[in-house]
Amino acid sequence: MGRTTKVVNFSLPLDLYKKTENLARRRKVPKSQILKEALEAYVASEERWEKLRAWRAETAEALGLRSEGDIERLVHEYRKEL
Repeated sequence: MGRTTKVVNFSLPLDLYKKTENLARRRKVPKSQILKEALEAYVASEERWEKLRAWRAETAEALGLRSEGDIERLVHEYRKEL
């Protein structure tokens, strides 16, 4: 069976490397685990933002919102109904 991971090499600014190293030491885990967890969190965050941007575009299209003025108009109309 083949490998299920890939080795990635990249450079870090020295201060970020030192912070990563210190965190790994305090948590008693390898630096690679710290970097893997950080990258997983970043990718998950980007995926959530992509979904939110897609939802925003779909909602704006459905409501006919093309500008800030359209949004202000919609908010004003909603407040009148309250």
